[in-house]
Amino acid sequence: MRCRIFHLAAWLLLTIGFTACFKDDNFEYKSSGEGSGAYVSPSRTESPDVRNVLMYVAAGFNDLSGWLIGDIEDMESGPLPSRNSSTDPILLVFSRLTDPPGSRSYEVPSSPVLFRMYADKNGTPVRDTLKVWAAETLMSDPQTLTEALDFMNNAFPGNRYGVIFSSHATGWLPPRYYENPAVFNPGGVAYSGPGTGIRRMPEYFPPIDRNSFPAVKSIGRDDGTSILEMDLDAFAAAIPYHLDYLIFDACLMGCVEVAYELREKVDVIGFSPTEVLADGFDYTQLIGHLMQKTADPLAVCQDYFNYYDAKTGSARSATITVIDTRRMEALADVCKDLFEKYHAQLISMSGLQVQGYFRYNRHYYYDLKDILVNAGISADEEALLQRALDNCILYKAATPSFMLGSSGFYINHYSGLSMYLPSMGSDYLDNYYRTHLAWNQATQLVK
Repeated sequence: MRCRIFHLAAWLLLTIGFTACFKDDNFEYKSSGEGSGAYVSPSRTESPDVRNVLMYVAAGFNDLSGWLIGDIEDMESGPLPSRNSSTDPILLVFSRLTDPPGSRSYEVPSSPVLFRMYADKNGTPVRDTLKVWAAETLMSDPQTLTEALDFMNNAFPGNRYGVIFSSHATGWLPPRYYENPAVFNPGGVAYSGPGTGIRRMPEYFPPIDRNSFPAVKSIGRDDGTSILEMDLDAFAAAIPYHLDYLIFDACLMGCVEVAYELREKVDVIGFSPTEVLADGFDYTQLIGHLMQKTADPLAVCQDYFNYYDAKTGSARSATITVIDTRRMEALADVCKDLFEKYHAQLISMSGLQVQGYFRYNRHYYYDLKDILVNAGISADEEALLQRALDNCILYKAATPSFMLGSSGFYINHYSGLSMYLPSMGSDYLDNYYRTHLAWNQATQLVK
């Protein structure tokens, strides 16, 4: 197995950019209003000439190369679009893996390649190469994103655009922070105890075991290069077109910070607040859900959860959330008022009492609602918060625990979104949070 922990890398930028050109404003899901995870159908009708364009990005010049190649092969074993008319859906794959393919040494990069995948008249899978970049081209370079978007925009105008991104990631954190937080905090800046709000204790961050079972996707990177990751705000700014949906087959992306940063670039996001185990999503079925005239990202995320929920032991580990980012302003308004009222509690709270979604002491992902419940919000305030969450969360699900026996944890509370808890952060993270994240500009979580 593997876990998919990734930082929001420029690789991710590439995946998103490839799938957005011209869209209308009719891609909409009706919320159940319950936050229960029940399937909700799109509230729109399709005209006969609708064309869906989907981009799968395998950012795998790293230790994930072999697994990402397996995902592409799984796609070929499932239903693929045909190439018979101008309205047939388009499936594109953009990847930078290793040479030889699947090499676990990941020392030699392959050239980034963009190819179209379809089934010929006999049903045989075809990979039609459209563009090859130089081997030294980095998928974490914004210029590569621009080149890819230009190509996509010229070659495949369409009506609906979606992206699946698969690689390493670490949510909203600054580039390279997750790997070794102590490097960014000389002398230590850990939380020192309830009621103090002072973070001055030296802190130990265990090294990430890349050979653990299940394996993990820990850091977004182009191995062997100096450009590894991209800031979340830079990533959002680099997306020049609007996407209908974006699915993160990667770890720790289910943050309110990520969703809010992308709210003006993506309508619907599917992501996980925890790591993502093993083979990630089911690529044999995924394409069928997304290549319909009415793409169904909710079904993709439901399949993902049901697959892992049926397992036993540490393999029964999954969280997933689907959020409509266009409905997040009400959540931001509610949170802003609560953050102001309970500021003292938020900067002094012990993280031990709050639901976390992390391992290896990377304590930067706590349950949004449980943070505020532990801050002492009233029953009326909790109800108001829950309504705001229900309004924008279309689907959410979590197994009872996550990777127990492998530095894992129980999941006793699951609001669907993680968030930074200031009392468990650092001066470095506070400054980054203030200066880089739209969520903090809207809510003033960190003053």
